[in-house]
Amino acid sequence: MPSSRALQSIISLAARTFSTYPHRHRPYQMPSAIIQPTAAHTATVIFAHGLGDEGASWRAAISGDYDYRKPGELTIPARLPHVKWIFPDAPEQAVTANFGTEMPSWFDMSNLPLPPELYLSKVVDDDESVKNGVQIIDDLVQAEVKAGIPESRIVVGGFSQGGALALAAGLGGKDWRTKISGGESKLAGVVVLSGWMPVRDKFKSRISPHAKSMPVLWGHGTADAVIYHKVGEISVELLQDQLGIVKHGAHDQLGTPGINFRSYERMGHASCKKEMDDLVTFLGSVVPQQQT
Repeated sequence: MPSSRALQSIISLAARTFSTYPHRHRPYQMPSAIIQPTAAHTATVIFAHGLGDEGASWRAAISGDYDYRKPGELTIPARLPHVKWIFPDAPEQAVTANFGTEMPSWFDMSNLPLPPELYLSKVVDDDESVKNGVQIIDDLVQAEVKAGIPESRIVVGGFSQGGALALAAGLGGKDWRTKISGGESKLAGVVVLSGWMPVRDKFKSRISPHAKSMPVLWGHGTADAVIYHKVGEISVELLQDQLGIVKHGAHDQLGTPGINFRSYERMGHASCKKEMDDLVTFLGSVVPQQQT
């Protein structure tokens, strides 16, 4: 598995200093990083990075550019050869939590880190910019549909802020959208890694009719000091209590309708081999390789 230091250096918000993060004058392009399938393309994963990061970081992590694979162990793309991976870059915009400095961000946030007492006392996500972020994911989904991949074979996911965005895009209905095309369709699944339920005061009223039947993999490190593990737990409890979404046990099968919340001991705001193995198992369940 990737060492904590290695993964934090490429995908962890905790390794960044908000006030000194360098401004990158880069025009927004979508997507910036792709892993092409090596077998017949029958499924797509759209994965959104965290605040201040870029898609190439997660492409490197998923591709196997880390120090924990055993000799001869297959990479994630090799284990899922039918899957196309898309890692879009977030647009650069001012982030209130970073003193208004522009940085790659899916939406504006007023506070970070996000401990449970803060999460419960105020809404830290800017509603309109979350909607704009959801539209970016929607546009990517529709591009894949036009290319021949049905929505039922598309998974949206993300890490940290990207995970919060994926939750809104995957479980949210038409009121999360800035534009509507056709009816509300159902994706294959949603992946939230070290994320939270955004705009929690309005999430219930904007839920998709397909939310209860959506398979969700939710992973979170118990030592996360950026998006606290308890915030992930509270988010899932709200989805369960307010919306009636089933929460599965840690040992239940991955890929069934409802939320499977997995905790990873001593993991910070990063990822680990067990989480990546769970991701592969989840994807193998919700978008299995099809015989051609």
